[in-house]
Amino acid sequence: MKNIFKSLLLATYAFCITSCGEVDMGNTPQAEEGLLSLTAKIAGESQIFSPTKRGPYKDGEIIEFKFPSPIEDPVDLSKVNLIVSLENDCFVQPGLPGTIDLTSPFELRVKTAIGIVKTYIIKAIPVGPIATFKKSWFKNGNDLDYIWPVWISSIAISNNEFVLYDGVENYDESYIKVYGEQNADLKKKIKAPHTFISQVKTDDAGHIVAARENIYGAGFMLYYYEDMNSEPKLLLDYMHDNGCPLMLGYRFSIVGNLKEGKAYVYALSGNTYFGAQGKEYYRFEFNDGVPVSTVPVKVDFSDNITGVWESANIQRLTTADNSDIYLSYFQYSNSDTQQLLGSHLYCFNEELNNLTEMNRKNFDYKLLGFRVFEIDGHRFLAMLTQAFGSSSVCMKVFDITDKNNWTAMNPDSDNYNEFLIFESEQYAVNNINQWGDVAVKVDNNKAYIYATIVSADKSQSGVAMYEMRYYPPTQQ
Repeated sequence: MKNIFKSLLLATYAFCITSCGEVDMGNTPQAEEGLLSLTAKIAGESQIFSPTKRGPYKDGEIIEFKFPSPIEDPVDLSKVNLIVSLENDCFVQPGLPGTIDLTSPFELRVKTAIGIVKTYIIKAIPVGPIATFKKSWFKNGNDLDYIWPVWISSIAISNNEFVLYDGVENYDESYIKVYGEQNADLKKKIKAPHTFISQVKTDDAGHIVAARENIYGAGFMLYYYEDMNSEPKLLLDYMHDNGCPLMLGYRFSIVGNLKEGKAYVYALSGNTYFGAQGKEYYRFEFNDGVPVSTVPVKVDFSDNITGVWESANIQRLTTADNSDIYLSYFQYSNSDTQQLLGSHLYCFNEELNNLTEMNRKNFDYKLLGFRVFEIDGHRFLAMLTQAFGSSSVCMKVFDITDKNNWTAMNPDSDNYNEFLIFESEQYAVNNINQWGDVAVKVDNNKAYIYATIVSADKSQSGVAMYEMRYYPPTQQ
């Protein structure tokens, strides 16, 4: 009978602990501080908010959260999820409910390991947002009629459509697919112009460009389409025997109009499985659709990397001589349990002048893809990121207008949500090829952000589209 009674007590105790909300216990022995840190989110939404000031906190301290709240759609503070981190052997008394009402200050009480009860006042402050986000849709691989769901390597915007490459290596069933930007209805399916197409991108005028990576000595090629109904034109053929490195074109990007005026194509090698030794990028300049030279400018990046990258992405913001350039790369090993490798993201001008690195705490082990864009002179960064060993990816959006924040801000900084302004839900994936890409269309004060969610499972693989609304300072 005593054993039965003891079991009932233990079961009741376990139920009380697990039903009181989300509480993370620390590992500090004989803890006296109590509350170490906390975060909050609006119930049913994905964005996580940090307090304006980081912990640990003193007894009686007021802890403030700023929640973006546009006038036309005020934030609902009546249902907020609070996640707290406590020192070892500390408890919330009474237990933390699943949701709390922050329309008025909330009193949080924590009993420390030495029996002292500390009180903290949690306060919500609605503020005018710099931007708001809403998920417009997610279309999976069945909706998009994918053939190769785990090989979706790129996404790009072409006027009122978005473009994907649904193909792999030298398989015959490989296509450039064009979809309506709002409803993702399939507009056109274009046969791949060559084997081993790596990615499909668009220039600033919406022209479609497919890249053939340099594998098996075929060279790096670019195929240009005037529109989705035109025949492909071979725009560039950088031959292997002319110095083209192995796997060049594994990733590439375009800035400018490849039909008129100045444009640049940037190309990188990647995929060490095929022997790529990526640690430099290559720049091709075009004038009215004609390459200035068939031999590109090579920029050595080896001073900023030990070894070679597995893959890298690059974006030049404009065709102006002093334009900022962004380059990310990641190195990966299944045995890297200490996470000594992972991703890096840099900003610099041509020839690596004024090079700075974004604080690596702002993204996970794998930075799969990114896009920098501007609205009304304000600069933003959207990225897809995935933790080491994780089976999910998420999208983050940062306000990078203030260049000091690029290196200074990290998740431990005060007012971090003024830098990280959006974080999506986690998308489950089985992404063996480590693909992921982001495309953005800016229309006045709105941006439409498209992200490829790549997975072997068609029901998981697909495209997510988010609508971002920017608020000028006069409306904040």
